Order: sequence, then C-alpha cells, then structure tokens
Amino acid sequence: MSGRIASIAAAVALVATTGSLAHASGCGWYAIGGAFQSRNAAYNHAGDLDASVYNLDDSNSPNAGKGFYAVAIGPVSKRQANQYRRQFQSNGVKSAYVKNMCFYGPRL
Repeated sequence: MSGRIASIAAAVALVATTGSLAHASGCGWYAIGGAFQSRNAAYNHAGDLDASVYNLDDSNSPNAGKGFYAVAIGPVSKRQANQYRRQFQSNGVKSAYVKNMCFYGPRL
C-alpha cells in the first residue's frame, strides 16, 4: 500500500494547484486513481472507470514523476470528482483522492 501512495505522490508532482488556472484547458477538479510504472497496468486500472491515462514522461512540468502513467478522471466539478474518488475506492484504490490541479501532458 505504501508503494501505491508513493506512486500517487509522484503523479501529484505533475500538477500545479492554483485557483487562477482552473479555467484553462486541462485544469480543474480531478479524481486521482493512482500512478503506475507500467502503461498496461495503468490502462487496466483506468478501464474499470473509463478514466484517462497520462504519460508523465511527456509532461511539460519540470516536477513530473518520470517513469509513471497517472490514472485520473477530470476536469469535472468538485462534487463529481468526489463521486469518482468514491468509485475508485470501491474498486480497491483506498488511497484515491480529489485535487484541484492541471495536467501538463498528453492524455493517452
């Protein structure tokens, strides 16, 4: 479990959290469902909830967790992000969380 939390923490390095960016493309509330070193693992995990997979190696953010694929749903309303977080948790991702952020990389 601590490995999964560390992986998710690497995904968080990908984002910038500022209220002023919330209207820009790719910014807003996200449900984070994990980060994986294997692209296939990320796709398998994302498929359960039709989440997006982001290759952090292609991120424009200098703090991105290189070598990881992040699984996330968003941007959506904060209420919707919390509903997705609960769905992630009911699918076994107990460390899923919600964050107001921007993704700086291509969605796969």
